Amino acid sequence: MEQKFTIEPPGEVKDHPFPTTRPDIKIVESSNKIDEVDCQELQWWLMVPKMGESCMWAEYDGETQQLDAVTEMIPTMPAIIRDIDCVEVQFKEYLANDWPPSPDLMYVTIDETHTRWISVVMTLDGRRIYNTIGEEFFKDQWGPDGKRHIVDDGRYELQPDGSYKTTDGVGIGAGTYDVTIGENTFHCLRILDPDLTAEHGGEMCEVYLEEGGRTVFFRRYDGRYLRGDLLKKFPNNRRIVIDDITYIHSNCTGWFHDTITLASLGLTS
Repeated sequence: MEQKFTIEPPGEVKDHPFPTTRPDIKIVESSNKIDEVDCQELQWWLMVPKMGESCMWAEYDGETQQLDAVTEMIPTMPAIIRDIDCVEVQFKEYLANDWPPSPDLMYVTIDETHTRWISVVMTLDGRRIYNTIGEEFFKDQWGPDGKRHIVDDGRYELQPDGSYKTTDGVGIGAGTYDVTIGENTFHCLRILDPDLTAEHGGEMCEVYLEEGGRTVFFRRYDGRYLRGDLLKKFPNNRRIVIDDITYIHSNCTGWFHDTITLASLGLTS
């Protein structure tokens, strides 16, 4: 796991610590419950918005288990936008397939209770587009502020058939698990973060946060009908059912991936 691997062009990231084949992953429910985690990461872009913080993650094809992408987010300088102190973040990427592009730049911030996006710069169809907090649709695109204190208050009630019913809880914690990635084991709060208001289900994140608040393992899901009938496209994919809505392991790229991070390799503090 300590060996360095090199990725050839067309990507930008040349040296990184991720193996070319996904490490073995084992996830086991734990009775040693975690009730709350202080997560200082952007949700769910996996970086702490502070100067000097490192952030890199790898995505593995769900079928072949081979490395498909590596993304590095690099805080480059402090900034002030609309009188808000924030950090400028640049991206380096290796993409084995033609995925949707990442932003050119992000401007992000953290305070005692939340992390949030202040501005995002992207190039789409050859045009550079600037989006800034307070503008129309910015919050729709980049979501609400991420609450640092993530709790498991019983919102997701496990049913005998393995599905979930939501209760009157408001937390996004969904149980405590021991996650082993390669030779490293982490005691984690599991997160289920779906769009429960979308008809037939929208996008959902399944995240495993270790007790220090860093993501070690991550999957994205789509509601069954969000991009066609995903149950027909991916009949063998992992699925999670919440309030009778089926979420299928897949994402906006049209594939499905498992994501591991520097934290999962023991390379962040």
